[in-house]
Amino acid sequence: MIKFDFSYNDYQDFLIKCPFSEEEKQILNYRRKGKSIIEISMILNLSERTVSRRVKSIYKKILKEI
Repeated sequence: MIKFDFSYNDYQDFLIKCPFSEEEKQILNYRRKGKSIIEISMILNLSERTVSRRVKSIYKKILKEI
């Protein structure tokens, strides 16, 4: 499981620097708050697989900035 455990300032920085879609921004925010992929999929009405793919995409974009 990919965890997004970084400071609020880092989070704000990533939002500016990384080309996240609106959906990815929502998922990133929920992951930062500790929501599971299943919880996020239910909240956003997406499949678990879609949320998992978005999380991996977010992770790759963040790694490019680090």
